[in-house]
Amino acid sequence: MKRRVMLVDDDEAVLQSLRRLFRRMPCAYGVLNYELEIESFTEPAAALARAREVEFAAFLSDYRMPPMDGIAFLRQARALTPDAVHMLFSGSGDRDVAERAFQEAKIFRFIAKPWDDKTLVSALAEALTHRDLMLKT
Repeated sequence: MKRRVMLVDDDEAVLQSLRRLFRRMPCAYGVLNYELEIESFTEPAAALARAREVEFAAFLSDYRMPPMDGIAFLRQARALTPDAVHMLFSGSGDRDVAERAFQEAKIFRFIAKPWDDKTLVSALAEALTHRDLMLKT
């Protein structure tokens, strides 16, 4: 199953690391295997413009990005793509950030930086499976 996934982080090195991770590690949940089509952006505004053009199944965003934080970005992404799953990652480890993200952006999962590769890929696979199930109901 092919799914388009958007990655947003103002640090290009982080995006390179994530792209490498998703290329080498299978994104699977149970018997379901997801082939990922990854698009990455360092600018939230450019990412939102792209989300207006094509449909994404999932959005993964960093929290600390100028000029728009990840919660604001994901809130706007949700308005454009309500059926997509949204995840936030942050190095801050701030509990308040996670709580705000769940409340305001309705994220599926909060991932702390530095992330564990298996945990991150598993969380994305679980999120995509959840999305598929929700779309069937």
